[in-house]
Amino acid sequence: MKVFHRLVDPAVARRIIKREASRVIKVERRGIGEAQGYIARENIFSERDIPPFDRSEVDGYAVYHRSVEGADEDSPVTLNITGEVKVGMKPNMEIKEGDAAYISTGAMIPRGADSVVMVEDTKREGDKVSVYRSARPGENIAHAGSDFFTGEVLCPEGSIISPETIALLASAGIQNVSVAAKLKAGIFSTGNEVVPPSSELGEGMIYDSNSYLFKATLESTGLVEGHILGIIPDSEDEMLEKISSYIRRYNVIFSSGSTSAGFHDLLYRVVEKLGGNILFHGIAMKPGKPTFFASFRDSVFFGMPGFPLSSASVLRYIIIPSILGAYGINERNERYVKIPFRMNTERGKTTVIPAIIGRKGAAYPIYGESGSISRLYYADGFIVLGSRKTFYDSGEKVKFFEMRRGRKELLFIGSNDPLIERVIYDSSRNPKIINSGSWGGLEAMDMGEADVAGIHLLKDGMYNRFVLERKEERDYYLVRGFSRTQGIISREGIDSFKEIVRRNLLFVNRNKGSGTRDLIDFEIRKELGEDFEMENIRGYLWEAKSHAAVAHAVSQGRADVGVSIKFYAEKLGLKFHKIRDEEYDVLVSKEFMNTETGKRFIHSLKGAGKYGSEFPGYRIPPECGEIIG
Repeated sequence: MKVFHRLVDPAVARRIIKREASRVIKVERRGIGEAQGYIARENIFSERDIPPFDRSEVDGYAVYHRSVEGADEDSPVTLNITGEVKVGMKPNMEIKEGDAAYISTGAMIPRGADSVVMVEDTKREGDKVSVYRSARPGENIAHAGSDFFTGEVLCPEGSIISPETIALLASAGIQNVSVAAKLKAGIFSTGNEVVPPSSELGEGMIYDSNSYLFKATLESTGLVEGHILGIIPDSEDEMLEKISSYIRRYNVIFSSGSTSAGFHDLLYRVVEKLGGNILFHGIAMKPGKPTFFASFRDSVFFGMPGFPLSSASVLRYIIIPSILGAYGINERNERYVKIPFRMNTERGKTTVIPAIIGRKGAAYPIYGESGSISRLYYADGFIVLGSRKTFYDSGEKVKFFEMRRGRKELLFIGSNDPLIERVIYDSSRNPKIINSGSWGGLEAMDMGEADVAGIHLLKDGMYNRFVLERKEERDYYLVRGFSRTQGIISREGIDSFKEIVRRNLLFVNRNKGSGTRDLIDFEIRKELGEDFEMENIRGYLWEAKSHAAVAHAVSQGRADVGVSIKFYAEKLGLKFHKIRDEEYDVLVSKEFMNTETGKRFIHSLKGAGKYGSEFPGYRIPPECGEIIG
């Protein structure tokens, strides 16, 4: 077995990739009509003055300025019309004092004229024209070379050729330019378990999402042309054959999967056999550590992790900035933001976590597994936790790598629930959802970071009402939601925590900060006593982030039992033992409540009863959507 070698930190990885990508970028000549968005690889100079002659900027009369000195509405000056100058003709007259020539916009200024009076300030009668205002020398004349002159740089090397640049080049008569060619990228996935989205999904199989993510992300830079090449099974012979052809056809190759140091991970060995120089195998980064990077004579090779979030994190945080840098584009996408709670990290590794920026600017992490691509769907960017600490305190500023900017129409932070998500999507085209648990939602509302938070917190025998007494001044309302049934789910029909302990069943817990975790701990103490050591329950420390995750763990046999809502038990055909009905209410920002989206949200919440048949285990009360306090 081969262990990771040449492990590098993210900054070093970027420098290596930038250097090698620069090496394989080719230069090509393109016509200006096909050059938009490309990077100029030369300084493009003007070979002529533009405009190439003095020309009129208005329709009017070309005059010598002294001829109209003192002219105004009360005492106009009358001049002799000696001719007309049309666009595209060379004047054959000379303007003397007392003369005028009618001239069109863009026409060449005749000899002797040094200004143009607009037609609106004149009145013509036969071969005479009365002028009602004076003119200064040079007025309404564009002089030769006033736009740009011979030898002036029209497009600097390294700049992006924009539509305006193309217009400038065309006006100078330039037809072709040298540009940095787009990187031609071949993209494939590996693994016997990976199938294309068009295939039936068999037991233990997964769809290939990475290839499509890579292509779309790379092409969004405007600098890469992506080609999806399909899936190579875990066969060394097949890998050798296909990759050998890829490194001849493409100057950048992206693969996903088969990159770690396990016995069955063949890819880096195949790359070495084909003559690739592995410049690093592993990045001191979480997620994304298994990434490797190799160079060939005319191409470079990226071995990316198979888990979607891992590969997407490396692509966004490491590779895209490196490719942009290779083209001379150095975007500053990093800034510092506060985090709302303590976050642990791993010394020696940079940790990147997808996050959403709240209403007051704090960065809320979107936690989940490395196989979860949906986390990036919502994310504004990544929280970047450095490698020299083991934790960051609440309120501490950390680096934030921004991926996108855009107005959030509705920002939800709180307890996971499928019905509230339906309500949210019915009321907003662009919502952002962070399932942080009930306590996380309450804290976010206290700090003004969220528009809406879902909570189901039990205190003194009542759900959620205690939040009305926590603070005298609140910037949010407590709004009645709905009731839902929580219980023990299993494949066999487990009905107590005593049975779970007696039979040593494998339990899947919920995350700290969730209302369901509070319920679980309450029920354990009620059944087994205040002094019971909860960690004696096998799996107690296994924390799932949602009701769906608990239900799927039980359904697939990875756990024997868990606590979830009746909705998921029925959806997955599991046995359900009721613990209690709970009230799931929402906190709504007063400011948000008065917006059009806020009004739609309340309207949709009040109409949640229409989903009743789709959501077993729910009860929608008549007062749903009404303000409690």
